[in-house]
Amino acid sequence: MKNYIKLLFFFVIAVYGFPKQGISQEIVLSEDQKIPKNITSSIEILKDSTGKLTLEQVTAMNFKKSPKDHIIFPYSDDIYWVRFSLKNTNSTNKDWILVWTNPLVEQLDVYISDTTGQKFSHKQQKILTVEKEKKLIDQDPTFTVDLSPNQRKNIYVKVTSKRGHYMTLRLHSEKTYYKSKLEGYASQSFFNGLVIFRLFLVLTLSLFIINNFAFRLYSLHTVIKTFAFWGYLNIAGPWFTDDPDVAKKIDFLFYNSVTLGGGIFVYFTQIKGKFSKIHTLIAMSIIGLTIFESIIVFVDYQWYWLKLGVYSIIISATYFSGLYLYSIVKKIAIEKYYAIPFILGMISYALLYIRLLGWIEYEPVYSIAYLLFLGEIFVFVIFLGGIFRSAEQKLHFSIEQNSRLKELDNLKTSFFANISHEFRTPLTLILSPLKDLRREFPERDIFRVMQQNAERLLALINQLLDLSKLEAGKMDMQLQRSDLAQFLNYLFASFESLAQNKKILFQYEQNQLSYIADFDQDKIEKIVTNLLSNAFKFTPPSGRVQVRVDFQKTQLLLKVQDFGIGIDSQRLPRIFDRFYQADSGDNRTYEGTGIGLALVKELVQVMKGSIHVESKVGEGSIFTVMLPMLEERAAANDQAVVPINMPKEQALLVEELPMETPTNEGKEVLLIVEDNPELRAYIREIFAPHYYLLEASDGQEGLEKAIEELPDVVICDLMMPRLDGFGLCKAMKQNELTNHIPIVMLTAKATLTDRLEGLELGADDYLSKPFDREELQVRVRNLIRQRQILLQKYTKNKAFERAQQSQMEEEIALKNRISDEQFMQRCHEVLMQHLGESGFDVERFAETMNVSSVQLRRKLKASTGQGVIEYLRNFRLERAAEMLANQTATVSEVAYKVGFESLSYFSKVFFEKYEKSPSEWP
Repeated sequence: MKNYIKLLFFFVIAVYGFPKQGISQEIVLSEDQKIPKNITSSIEILKDSTGKLTLEQVTAMNFKKSPKDHIIFPYSDDIYWVRFSLKNTNSTNKDWILVWTNPLVEQLDVYISDTTGQKFSHKQQKILTVEKEKKLIDQDPTFTVDLSPNQRKNIYVKVTSKRGHYMTLRLHSEKTYYKSKLEGYASQSFFNGLVIFRLFLVLTLSLFIINNFAFRLYSLHTVIKTFAFWGYLNIAGPWFTDDPDVAKKIDFLFYNSVTLGGGIFVYFTQIKGKFSKIHTLIAMSIIGLTIFESIIVFVDYQWYWLKLGVYSIIISATYFSGLYLYSIVKKIAIEKYYAIPFILGMISYALLYIRLLGWIEYEPVYSIAYLLFLGEIFVFVIFLGGIFRSAEQKLHFSIEQNSRLKELDNLKTSFFANISHEFRTPLTLILSPLKDLRREFPERDIFRVMQQNAERLLALINQLLDLSKLEAGKMDMQLQRSDLAQFLNYLFASFESLAQNKKILFQYEQNQLSYIADFDQDKIEKIVTNLLSNAFKFTPPSGRVQVRVDFQKTQLLLKVQDFGIGIDSQRLPRIFDRFYQADSGDNRTYEGTGIGLALVKELVQVMKGSIHVESKVGEGSIFTVMLPMLEERAAANDQAVVPINMPKEQALLVEELPMETPTNEGKEVLLIVEDNPELRAYIREIFAPHYYLLEASDGQEGLEKAIEELPDVVICDLMMPRLDGFGLCKAMKQNELTNHIPIVMLTAKATLTDRLEGLELGADDYLSKPFDREELQVRVRNLIRQRQILLQKYTKNKAFERAQQSQMEEEIALKNRISDEQFMQRCHEVLMQHLGESGFDVERFAETMNVSSVQLRRKLKASTGQGVIEYLRNFRLERAAEMLANQTATVSEVAYKVGFESLSYFSKVFFEKYEKSPSEWP
């Protein structure tokens, strides 16, 4: 049996010969064959995972036949060999051209044998750069083969490319090759013409015609996508370099950037403000990943980074398109003129790369992708009509609106100017008699409150007049030669009392003690006063305010820094707008008109200077003002130097009045909830003789006190910090403990809507500011009486018991009362003991007197009509006047002996009290 098998084996060998390695697949070129011809299905492939095989080694190895009419080379470090044989039986043609149909293959090494099949010629082709014939046309690698009739040649192609690519191998004659090249030039020129036309169109429209945010974002996306298209075809790389290794990285940078443009467009037009934070995170991740890929490929050009770029393009295109489709289904607003072409463009890119990965090998996918790309261009051009109509409507509306706003602004400015002038006359007639009344009745604190607020109102009116002058361009510079450093020192000193009252550390310094210059005292004072007022207003107790002045050769540099609440970055650009307030709600924490900073900016501009602000929430703000100034030596000529006008008291600064602890003398309990300290003090003065008073400075504190104390009636403001009047009213009426308490609401909002809203929330009465004193008393009295009638049904003896208890408490209080003479004598002794201590403040004064700070304040107010700080300052000034009259020491020594650290501040307050400077006294 074995002999038969051996005979059979030798018979097969005799007929077919020994198995042979290195025999390539033969492609016969006959005259009846159709050229060009796709020969991809006739070639053989060998994978070299080592990357080290030589041609001699490869020729002896087994190849695998290609089963398809195309080949997809994966992203990898592997090297692939392609082999085939050409046999020419065509007597009419001997010149043949091989075309590798992918312009981004990184390197091809072609080995063509001679007719004996023993010797090979070698030609290397890297990614095309200098070899490109047309800069805007993609070009496939080509190789010529000289093959005469009845000749046969073996061909090996070594493929070295980290970037995966889809290719076919086509065989052309010279005639068909040049014909196909001309057809390719024509189609690509048409395609590039459309792309360039669209690029020029969107750039021109977005830069000069259509001022629309969404259109400009789409224009940016279009620019990026255009260069991505050119990068995909190896058009972009050769523009920048002739080095093939650098060109392939540039190509990747461009075609990978399509996700960057798409991410920016989708985030700002669709995700922001419409979808949850997870979508923001996804969009930002896509943008960040694209930037990372673009950088890492230049540093470390590896196949896995290239493949990651393909995945990010496909995933982002799918996500962005899906997001728009979801928005359409759920009827979420979209930018319809841009969304549809955007989706078409992203899908076309996704299809190109899906085919590249081999997920879909259907050849027409490439054509579909290009059709979608063309569709995007045509749809966008069609939608341009709608975009123009929309932009035109917005433009007409904007022009009309601007015209109306300008007209309204002129009317507003004229109105403010006229009414401000009208206000000044009655205010003058109010202020002058008030000053007389204060001198005549110094013990009546209400006259001080009235004067202070009237002066504040006058200051606000003056600011409005200044704004109207600035608007009309009628505010001129009033220059006077004087000592600017001394003037600023007086201005800063005028804020020291406020700093002490608010327990704020106030530090100021100048780099020169004297600086003679021409400057406008009034404008400088308004700029500095408003900036410092702003700094103190937004700095909490125990905070810090710093001022630094640098006199430079040609300018003054002023920095005002506070360490307060800071300003949100979104509101920062608008803080210099007129009437703008960063906190404008009904429950805002800080009062203001929005005039001060606007006036500061415009005054600085009149003086040809500049102002800049830096701020962080929770850290504070820095205002930097630069004003042009003459050099000191240039100013110091024969011109007379004008004496400094002492700065006025800052009427815009409202001193925080302390809340007194009331004594319950069997009276009805009245809770006053008002954030303005002076209005709170005025209401307290109205009801103090007949009610037991509680106070709260905001709605939240008022609610807590109402629950704890259960007052008989509540008077509350509408606009308050933390919790406004509506919120307080609603919370009290929903609480079982407080829902019976009548509420009187005071507000400057006098519209019917506001009144109805307050009444619907449970307010029992509603008064508009300014209110009548007697009307408020009657309304409160009536509400309490109505409540008492209801209570009498259940507790008839409650009033009697309460009065009896009140009488007992009053008798005890009378026995323990200290006489005014003894108290004031004790104050005199304590102050003399601590006269030279600048840190001897209200708390230490009260502690030494063995009373609380509230008791000390109330007692001094009742006995002298002065607050503690005012009394302490006047006591020190009186002792200073005595020392100066006796000529026992210099002005500086006297100032320090009576507890003043700042000589300028001592001079200022001394002048205000005695209308003479310390050096001129007596």
